Amino acid sequence: MSLDQTMPASPPAMTLQVRFHGWGTGLMLIVAWLLLIAATGIYRADFISHQTLLAVAFTMSIVGVLSIGQGLVAISGGFIDLSQPAGMITASLVAVRLSEAGMPLWVVIIGAILTGMAWGAFNACIIVFAKLNPVIVTLATNFIGLAALFLVFQLAEVPQRSEIYAFGRASFLGLPAIWWPMVALVLVVGFMLPRTRYGRRATAVGGNRMAARARGISLKATRFAIFTAAGGFVGFAAVLFAATSGPFNPGSGSAMQLNIIAGVILAGISLAGGRGNFWMLLLSVGFLSTIPTSLVFFGLSSDTQSIFQGLILIIAVAIDGMRARRGTP
Repeated sequence: MSLDQTMPASPPAMTLQVRFHGWGTGLMLIVAWLLLIAATGIYRADFISHQTLLAVAFTMSIVGVLSIGQGLVAISGGFIDLSQPAGMITASLVAVRLSEAGMPLWVVIIGAILTGMAWGAFNACIIVFAKLNPVIVTLATNFIGLAALFLVFQLAEVPQRSEIYAFGRASFLGLPAIWWPMVALVLVVGFMLPRTRYGRRATAVGGNRMAARARGISLKATRFAIFTAAGGFVGFAAVLFAATSGPFNPGSGSAMQLNIIAGVILAGISLAGGRGNFWMLLLSVGFLSTIPTSLVFFGLSSDTQSIFQGLILIIAVAIDGMRARRGTP
């Protein structure tokens, strides 16, 4: 019997829909974002410029797509995927090699996405069949992946005459072209997750494994599918990264990890699984992507910026813990 046959479309006995995060948190994110912009603009008037908008949009694009994959893992009860940096750089290297071979952009995109999915499936095989903790597994595979990548290359960059290079520097309506696919993906995933069979299953597994199993949902199949799908988003983020980053090395993607995890939590996607609103990622990722640019205008060093990012992550985890204790989305 297939999984579709064992699971009714809308089971009445359990909550399979995403519990949307309250508008209060969204309003707080907007207020905090506006206050940050206002404070920086008062300190440095040149902060309010089109160049700042471009810098924030570029950061949002890559972090936003990675946050979608991270959010899928979290909402399904997988906690977090710490192997995203290695997965993204691996897929980015594939994108570089395909572009060097003269492949069109659509082939480069498909190749990178398939590479990311393969990375996600690799993690899923270890987690599902060996029944190991996802956090420990992905932490280990990230170290292994990065170490292997350092053996393969030191620097890589897409050719300047390739389609992916042009895509990374194109604009649409005054914003980077790479920003628009991120927005579209956030909106589509946020719409489909509570309205499709597989989206409801992922949320159910994260919310209550025993109830999900009782309704005929295969926990192994669901988790395997989620990690593979999350890897696909890592692969697409790799295309955006390779298109815009210039020369990169195996460690180039690691600095994004804190913002990705904090963005997922601030969006109301619980690390414990079962609840969250993907549309809120546009606010949380936008706010967090503005902070590094703002700190630069305040004249703070990169080390100080890392301190701020770490503090924000601690605050986000504390907020998630309070939500879990109160049982609120």
